[in-house]
Amino acid sequence: MHIHSEIDDTARHGLVFQQVCDAYPKSHVALVNPVRTEELTHAKSEGQPSHIFQAADIHSPSPPPDLGGSTKRVTGIGGIFFKAKDAPALQAWYKRHLGIDVQEWGGTAFTWTDGEGKPVAGTTVWSIGSAQGDQFAPSTATFMVNYRVEDLHALVKVLREEGCNVLEKIDDSEYGKFAWVIDPEGNKVELWQPPAGQ
Repeated sequence: MHIHSEIDDTARHGLVFQQVCDAYPKSHVALVNPVRTEELTHAKSEGQPSHIFQAADIHSPSPPPDLGGSTKRVTGIGGIFFKAKDAPALQAWYKRHLGIDVQEWGGTAFTWTDGEGKPVAGTTVWSIGSAQGDQFAPSTATFMVNYRVEDLHALVKVLREEGCNVLEKIDDSEYGKFAWVIDPEGNKVELWQPPAGQ
């Protein structure tokens, strides 16, 4: 699901935003739809459906500490990785039934596109690995999400200052910079600063 930060076409976005409102706690809705209250009020007065304006009276939590300049914490999803008891069989199922072009290495890379379907810089990796692998350790979860970040070292510093469980290891290679943090439920989260231009 691709959700934009502004709702400009109620026929197209209304249902998606309603589903987001229903799926997330009220305290998070304002983060998903950061449209200003006055814009919502104006649009509502123009007779647009009211169900997309549920966030109008919700105040978002305080913004996270600034990393300096215009640097964002997470800019997108770089990959989704999960384990399977029978990885080849599950890979084949996704390929056959969902049409995912699973490669020999066990996954695929979805190329990002703009609103017109033209490729833009960036990919999201999707991969199934063996349940016996330890790439998600110390987490016991069967999945890991890789989040793209703008400035890995600045983010890791802030996360440590905030008391997050950031693993000590930071990888810096031709594929970019990687670090890992454990979320409050014990899931390993991968943070990735891609190489310039990616």
